[in-house]
Amino acid sequence: MEKERTVAELTIHYKRQRLTSLIFDTQETADKFVEAISALFNEKGKKLFSFSGEIKTVYTPETIVGQLYDYSEGNIKPKGTILDMMKVLDGLN
Repeated sequence: MEKERTVAELTIHYKRQRLTSLIFDTQETADKFVEAISALFNEKGKKLFSFSGEIKTVYTPETIVGQLYDYSEGNIKPKGTILDMMKVLDGLN
């Protein structure tokens, strides 16, 4: 199975409402973006905008099939999004 890749999802909130989400190659890149954009805000902007982030796994057809196969063979325990999906599938059976 190929090596697991991750990305950083950064969600930008304006007045506590989700404005948009951006995907970055690493958490460090997302942190640099927040640092740069925050430098542009005045005091009002700093109060109106906020950020939240999460590390997400990048799935390809091969990684999904590989993880499902390994799970069915008992070689791995699912985690993250695959675990959530397996819980739903188990509930259907």
